[in-house]
Amino acid sequence: MAPSVEAMRWMRLGGAVVVLLAGWTFIAWNNRFHITAPTVVVMLAYFAVVALVYNLWRVGAAAAELDDGYWGQPLGAAAELAREKKALLKAIKEAEFDRDMGKLSAGEADQRIGVYRSRAIEVIKELDRLAGGDAASVREKIEREVKARVEVAAKAARKKKDKKAKKAEAAS
Repeated sequence: MAPSVEAMRWMRLGGAVVVLLAGWTFIAWNNRFHITAPTVVVMLAYFAVVALVYNLWRVGAAAAELDDGYWGQPLGAAAELAREKKALLKAIKEAEFDRDMGKLSAGEADQRIGVYRSRAIEVIKELDRLAGGDAASVREKIEREVKARVEVAAKAARKKKDKKAKKAEAAS
């Protein structure tokens, strides 16, 4: 049976204390157990090194426990798509924020947001398909991708046409 997280934390802390005490004993033994100011400074420096290594170990262990697919862990198609969806939604929010702050022109922001949204829609559809469990062949995936891109392009063309029509109507 594996030890609990709390037990592992105490084991790491206990190991660090043992290493610290062993080092201090070695330093004192080398100075014939005659404690002077330089001996105390060396002991404090050794404490700093042990504390640094202990904290770096904790940070590394915490980072390795993350389940985001980093650190060389294989993800799989659904997890990759979920991560891409999250990144796309964040990019959309950033583009909208930049537009509202005046960093991007409205046209440039709309163009970026349109690209991000179209890809996000594709990713969400693919996630839904994977959640449904129906496995598709490579050919079916390509056909679905082409169909989705054609639909997005057609919507963009209709939107552009409607925009021009509204401009012409407003001008007259």
